[in-house]
Amino acid sequence: MIAGYVTCIVLAILIIFMGYLIHIKKKLELIAGYQEDIFIGDKDKLAKLFGIFSYIVGIATLLLPFGLEFWGNISGIIYAVCICLGTVATLVWKQKINKSL
Repeated sequence: MIAGYVTCIVLAILIIFMGYLIHIKKKLELIAGYQEDIFIGDKDKLAKLFGIFSYIVGIATLLLPFGLEFWGNISGIIYAVCICLGTVATLVWKQKINKSL
């Protein structure tokens, strides 16, 4: 059981650090599918969007083992659904940012 906690903590720290690199350091090349010459929108808004999404996913990943411990498998299902819906919402928002100019 301890291995699950350690794995989620390490993964959460990694995801939050990647969010920091994207949001604060503007390392947009870390975003999957991002191409400098194709994106015509505001790069600062894009970095903020994906950085904040990474922070949220990292915090949710950090809390996941505790939810599994106290509430069981339903928390894993809620986690998966929220991550999937959040990903879709983030990609839709990215398209809106890209066409804003």
